[in-house]
Amino acid sequence: MVAARARKDIEVMSTTALILENRPGHLPSKAPEEERKHKQEYEQMVEAAKKKEQKDIRQKKKHLQLQLKHEEQLVAAAKTWNSEVLPNWEITKQTKRARELWWSGLPPCVRGKVWKLAIGNELNITEELFEICLNRAKDRIKMLSEESNGSSENTSDLPSSKEASVDLIKLDVSRTFPQFCIFQKGGPYHDLLHSLLGAYACYRPDVGYVQGMSFLAAVLLLNMEVADAFICFANLLNGPCQVAFFRVDEGMMKSYFDTYDEFLLENMPQLHHHFGRQNLTPDIYIIDWIFTIFSRSLPLDVACRVWDVFCRDGEEFLFRTALGILHLYQNLLLEMDFIHLAQFLTKLPEDISSDQLFRSVQAIRLSIDKKKFAQVLAGHREARERSDYF
Repeated sequence: MVAARARKDIEVMSTTALILENRPGHLPSKAPEEERKHKQEYEQMVEAAKKKEQKDIRQKKKHLQLQLKHEEQLVAAAKTWNSEVLPNWEITKQTKRARELWWSGLPPCVRGKVWKLAIGNELNITEELFEICLNRAKDRIKMLSEESNGSSENTSDLPSSKEASVDLIKLDVSRTFPQFCIFQKGGPYHDLLHSLLGAYACYRPDVGYVQGMSFLAAVLLLNMEVADAFICFANLLNGPCQVAFFRVDEGMMKSYFDTYDEFLLENMPQLHHHFGRQNLTPDIYIIDWIFTIFSRSLPLDVACRVWDVFCRDGEEFLFRTALGILHLYQNLLLEMDFIHLAQFLTKLPEDISSDQLFRSVQAIRLSIDKKKFAQVLAGHREARERSDYF
């Protein structure tokens, strides 16, 4: 009897029991009207739960269908890249079909190959040169270690201070994509990333290691072998935009900022005016985007798609992407003050969708009075040089 009563008390704890079951004996029974009301409420709850379950099933099915369709598209695209585009690279790389495939996002299985071809090797770096720089970096790290232990008496033979920046690399490597844990100490890519960055600091002692480089190198390492990644990395950093930013050429950086600001005014005049009233200048948020080619600012899959088209279109796509981000969040940004603008743009939402972003990027016009990005940039550069001259 006691056990039966206990079971009944447990049943009362359920939603069904609360609505449908009779009350315990020591309480007055439900009025017929109250009982009908509770039964109706219960039936409505059950119906709502069924609808939600059916909706969830439909959404899951739709998501799986979209995922399957995307995977099929990637397989088809990979086949086209491998059989048509890559074997005839110089002829096909600028065809309409190839450019459309590029814009849609490169399949991961061909991404590294395409990036390597698109970035090129104007510096004529060989794998042997990489090994030489790598060994020099190891010697440099050992020398610095001995110096810090007080065992080095003669510092006159030390290489340049920029080359000494190899010692700073270890601080940044573990901060690179920390959410993946693969670049942290003990992870499979930690030593590879450290080696690549150290080799570059010795290859270009005039530049050395600059914070932000680790993200660029990491993205390349995730898509190709370390020697190829080093070659692409060095050539990538030899581009005019990267040279200006990593060498902190303030005059050239200002020309880029002024060009970007002009296109912001052309595409989003209301937002441009709002930024002006809030004293939000491009250098506050765009430097990190350019330094890391969005690899620290955007989810990795979205950043890789940006890299795809950057390899196709060059530096102007970096600024087009920056404008695309503003276009995507324009309505939200118009409601923010300076502090919230700076916080938002230096830490973008983690759920940003590549399709949504690229639709916004596609809406950006990089032409002013029939002048394209490069022409507008050249105009600002010439104006700056004239002002410096006088």
